Amino acid sequence: MRAAGAVETRILRLYCRFVGIGYLAYLGIEAHHILAETVVVAAWWTPLAVVVIFAPGVAVGAATFDRWHGSLRATATVAALSFLIPTLGWLLAWNGRTPPISYLWLSAIPGLAGLCAAAFWPARAALGYTTLLVTLTQLLNHISGAATAYLIPDLITNISYCLLLTGAGCVAVRTGRVLDDTRDRDGKQAAIEAARTAKLLERRLFLDLNHTWVMATLLAAARGTLTDGELRCHAGITLTKLAQLDEPPSSAEPMPLTKVAERIATAVREVDASTPIQVAVDPEVGEHPAVVVEVFAVATTEAVRNSTRHAGSGTVVLEVGTNQIQVRVTDEGPGFDRAAVATDRLGLRAIEERVEQIPGGSVSIATGAGQGTTVTLKWRAPRAEPHDVRTLLGMRQPVAWIATGGFLLGMGLQAATARVGIITWWPVGVALLVMTAAAAALLLVPGDPMPITATLAVTAAGPIAIALVCSVLPVPVSSSTQLWPLFLATTVYAFLCVRGRIGFGWVGSALIAAVAITWAIGTGQGLGVGIGITAIDLAPMTMATAFALTVRPAAHDIYQVRAAALRRTAAAAHLQAATTERSNQLTTLDSQLFALLERIRDEGRLTDTDAATAGLFEAHLRSIARAPGLAQPLISQAAWQARRRGIEVRLYDDGNGRADNLDDTQHDHFAAWVATELDACTSASVITVRINPPRRPTLATLVAREAAITRRSSYELEDNSTRDKPISPK
Repeated sequence: MRAAGAVETRILRLYCRFVGIGYLAYLGIEAHHILAETVVVAAWWTPLAVVVIFAPGVAVGAATFDRWHGSLRATATVAALSFLIPTLGWLLAWNGRTPPISYLWLSAIPGLAGLCAAAFWPARAALGYTTLLVTLTQLLNHISGAATAYLIPDLITNISYCLLLTGAGCVAVRTGRVLDDTRDRDGKQAAIEAARTAKLLERRLFLDLNHTWVMATLLAAARGTLTDGELRCHAGITLTKLAQLDEPPSSAEPMPLTKVAERIATAVREVDASTPIQVAVDPEVGEHPAVVVEVFAVATTEAVRNSTRHAGSGTVVLEVGTNQIQVRVTDEGPGFDRAAVATDRLGLRAIEERVEQIPGGSVSIATGAGQGTTVTLKWRAPRAEPHDVRTLLGMRQPVAWIATGGFLLGMGLQAATARVGIITWWPVGVALLVMTAAAAALLLVPGDPMPITATLAVTAAGPIAIALVCSVLPVPVSSSTQLWPLFLATTVYAFLCVRGRIGFGWVGSALIAAVAITWAIGTGQGLGVGIGITAIDLAPMTMATAFALTVRPAAHDIYQVRAAALRRTAAAAHLQAATTERSNQLTTLDSQLFALLERIRDEGRLTDTDAATAGLFEAHLRSIARAPGLAQPLISQAAWQARRRGIEVRLYDDGNGRADNLDDTQHDHFAAWVATELDACTSASVITVRINPPRRPTLATLVAREAAITRRSSYELEDNSTRDKPISPK
């Protein structure tokens, strides 16, 4: 027998405590009924029934406390099975007289035994046993003459109602078990996803650093487009940023809103200290993920640099809210035709890719020839789906709709068959539609607790339905079935309590009682009749309240603690993966590059030879930036050495992240293959390495051209093998 985990144990204890309260509540509510029914059974049956049903049921709740040393599983099983003893013995004790009330008290509580079964039995066994108990007790109702309605509607209604309760219990217990079983697996998966995200973000940020600072500095040095002072300043900032790569990366932990604004504003001033910045920060306390802030800082830097380069200046409007970030960079420059921009230009593509890769991120660029340019970066925190009680009770699953549909069908059949004395039928139909809508709202409307507007509508549904039906009922009623709205409305209000609206549930219950009592007094039946037909509603409402006050807070705490644990695991994995990736990417930069940047910082101008080297480095880094799937240290070093041999190396990535889906071993094999192929090309004039689109069977293709010979090599991921095929040029 498997041992229950921590979450399952906690839910089981609270669930069984709730069941024990239910037994106590029904014992108190049904006491007068139990006494009234003693006249139709033998003297031995009632004491036996009360003891074997209620004592084990109350013990189920008592067993959840530490001072009670009994077995909770055994106690719940005894409570479930003991219900059969008085049920099977009732006919033996019956004296043939008609019960004084329109239902046997035994038939009002088979769901309690089903709830006990749901705690530890398999779901099918618990649901099947509940169906058996309901069927037996309803048969006794009709055999004894207590029930005057039709058997089939009663069976459908009561079976569906009890299956709703038992099914909810099964799902609640199963949810605790699943949370325990998946905790470790989800933690591992969260770590894997966080590591993958960190790796991609660090790679993207490194490429952005290359493009925005390293490549821009080298290109300016090679072409002489900046003054000596500007060039030295750019080189100094670039070296500072490269030095920061030796430091630990930004934590995955959130950053306060004021720090968010400071980080992005600092990034703007690094590019152009004269750029006007308008900053608006929400005064509410809040925070945003550091990785999102870093991406926005880099994207804003590129947008400001473009404005400065092409328009001379621009303006920045920064808005930081509790759940969003928005940056708008505007200039009055010449603008451009987006359709005419080459696809290999890195600036715009980099801005869009880096922001849109973040969940909730978006970029819009408004421009046109002679119209200036506005780049708007937005990020809205993804809305986390709340772990409300609907998830815990399976209220989103198809089985919930099936059980609810069966219950409403039974209610509809009761309404249709209990037609004696009713002349006008439309109020009954409208009442049924109103209550059906209320039941559907409990399943459909999101939010925990249930939103106030929907809550008010559900609360009002009960008294409206009761008033409609009572307006056409005969006096006295032909059977208690004609008062079906009381049972249906009470069930709705019980689940309204479960949805977190306890006060409104009791208000609705009080309103339907007030309508029923007013009708009974107004029709001359008296206050006692009104109280009698509504008193039974107190038991399910008490149980629902107990559930809401015990299981709901526990479920919220469980989800919160579990989510916090997953966040900690993901944050640790993110930091480790980011540190490793940052170290790997740093090794792709040749030591000669650092020496060249230091010379630019110190001297400003370069010799013709150094300027040529700067141009070669810029071309190399640009090629790597165009192919993020090939931005690996081994490949980068091999490509750089090939360029120094005078070979033109072209790198492309058409795989749409295909290389990022490789595991570590596949990554190593692929990088080794590319590096080996590049090292083997000693006399080629042009080498093209391309990661193929996902639909291609081969992961990548390398084409080396020299004079009249073209050699093609393909990398097949399945067996990490290659195929060489000489191809004659056309």
